[in-house]
Amino acid sequence: MKWPSRSDEDYAVTHPLRPLLLASALTLFLFTLVCALIYAGLWDNHAARNPFVVAYIAAFIVFWLAATLIMAVRRPSAEETVLVWRWIAVAIILGADLSAIGVIWGAMPYASASAQLMIALFVITCVPVQIICSPENVLAIRGGLIALFGSLALFLATRGSLFERLTSIYVAGFGAVLFVVAGVMNRTVQDTVAARLASDAAAIELDRMLAEVSAQRDANTKFIASASHDLGQPLQAMALYFDQSVRAPKGVLKEAAIEGVRNALGAAEDLLSHMLGHLRLEADAVEPHPSAVDLPALLRRVAERHRPQCEERGLKVRTAARPMVLALDPSLIDRALGNLVHNALTHSRGRRLFLAARRHGPDAVRIWVVDDGVGVGRTDAKHVFDDYYQGSGEHGVARGGFGLGLASVRRIATLMDGVAGLDPRWRRGAAFYLEFPANDPGHRAVSRQAQRRAS
Repeated sequence: MKWPSRSDEDYAVTHPLRPLLLASALTLFLFTLVCALIYAGLWDNHAARNPFVVAYIAAFIVFWLAATLIMAVRRPSAEETVLVWRWIAVAIILGADLSAIGVIWGAMPYASASAQLMIALFVITCVPVQIICSPENVLAIRGGLIALFGSLALFLATRGSLFERLTSIYVAGFGAVLFVVAGVMNRTVQDTVAARLASDAAAIELDRMLAEVSAQRDANTKFIASASHDLGQPLQAMALYFDQSVRAPKGVLKEAAIEGVRNALGAAEDLLSHMLGHLRLEADAVEPHPSAVDLPALLRRVAERHRPQCEERGLKVRTAARPMVLALDPSLIDRALGNLVHNALTHSRGRRLFLAARRHGPDAVRIWVVDDGVGVGRTDAKHVFDDYYQGSGEHGVARGGFGLGLASVRRIATLMDGVAGLDPRWRRGAAFYLEFPANDPGHRAVSRQAQRRAS
């Protein structure tokens, strides 16, 4: 059986701290014991043993026992307890109060002084037990307080003796105190459960943060291992070429060896520059200096710089952009676009590469780098901008490097109030973009610098 659904937070907060089953069993035992003692004391007084009250109390005890047994068998969840059993608890509270009121008006007028004292003690102890065992049902408990203590105080006040009238005042005052205690107990339980939930949430958040730290540590370890491997190759090549340049006689072989040293040194320098640049971005050590950037000229410049490599790999490069100017850091945006183009060169295996700038809605501009290659797999698409992430090669494309290129693109975009993304709608390759606000460039440059000076 499935009960109506609410949020898990509601169940957790409204579900009582104490076990409802244990509370029901203990209060049932106490209620039955007191009723048995009262009617044992009234057994010789036929007038006090009101048959209707006795029948009601007996039926109520049977109902309470049945509910307790059903709860013991079902072992209800927090959801079922909140939506169903808390209302049964309210019914039991009101039923117990009605039983006590019946005893007050149906038995006390005919009972002896000692029996009346026992009944009064029963009434006075009934509600505190309810408050302790079911603090969340504050409305039902307060209603029972008014009915029970009001009935007992009224009964005593009409008996005529000074002692009973004074006792009625005490009963009314004690009822008022319990009325306040019922609310305090309820708030205490709610605050305690809320604090426990906050502690659980903090523990979950701590586990998440520890997992992130562990993942970052593993990524850094992987990065160091990859850096050691990739840097080792040009350094080894440099050592070999240097040895050849020393041993080779003057001429073509010596010049070739010297050129090999230069190329290996350049490759090592590029790798180190790439790593250091990303680490500076990661440490927030890069300060952008916005100025007016002509987007069509930027795209042409990036395309021309990479055109030889593109032609070498069979990629035709085209650019398209309407006249637009944005306030961007020229070197950073150039670097970000260069990383996107290099990513396409390395992994796309396509025939065409398209660089474009277009409006995206009324307040944004997107700079696109689109290829018609093998695209990005679904698994990789979720993580391509993560630090140190290297693609899984779902389409058979070998992945290499440090996994820093696209991560650097994301960080650069963020530095300039933009975002980097991969459009999932593009199915004939990969469509990466950089999106920036399309505000007035002079205003953006000034406001950005003002914000940084203020911070």
